Amino acid sequence: MARPFLKLCGLHSEEDVQLALESDADYVGFVMAKSKREVKPEDAALWLQRHRIHKKGIVLLFVNATSAEIQFAADQLSPDIIQCHGTESVEEIKKIKQTTGTKVWKAIPHDEGSLNKMMEYTEAVDGFIVDAKAKHAWGGTGESFDWSHVPKYVAFGQEKQVPVFIAGGITAENVDNVLAHGPWGIDLSSGIETNGKKDKHRLMELEKRLKEYEQNISR
Repeated sequence: MARPFLKLCGLHSEEDVQLALESDADYVGFVMAKSKREVKPEDAALWLQRHRIHKKGIVLLFVNATSAEIQFAADQLSPDIIQCHGTESVEEIKKIKQTTGTKVWKAIPHDEGSLNKMMEYTEAVDGFIVDAKAKHAWGGTGESFDWSHVPKYVAFGQEKQVPVFIAGGITAENVDNVLAHGPWGIDLSSGIETNGKKDKHRLMELEKRLKEYEQNISR
């Protein structure tokens, strides 16, 4: 058994991109929605062109975007995944997949109705991100949810044969608490930042914890 898949989200500078592409991450994400980490598609495309040393899955995050906005960004960046982080309906997601020809992951805020919500989207999406529920933001807040609930999301992913990432407040200091539940993947943004910038030392510490986890479970 290997470590969980690792997604680094919210890259918003050329330095962030270089750091992420040289890391152990499996996926790197760019926020295309209004937020402190928003980037323009053309900027992200230029950074990737300059620094794309190792192949990573490219994820573009949108919040209730129009089809035209998504298509424009997809044309610029040729993403592997489109992540819908808003209130997009099942029909809207089907349309996004049809027009872009790209896999779609849906972010679901953790609450008592999360599994029912995931069930609604299963026919349309290719994966999920379960994030902490925040009142005034769509993600990247650094807030976490009660990780004792992670096993039910792991079980859901196994039953439906879809990837389920756990997000929200994960850091090198607490990642062991998430890993104990065997998630398919983990998704970090603020957890590898210092003063709003991706931090090489925090990322290296996270990767160290993941390697230790992988070594321990392979014994």
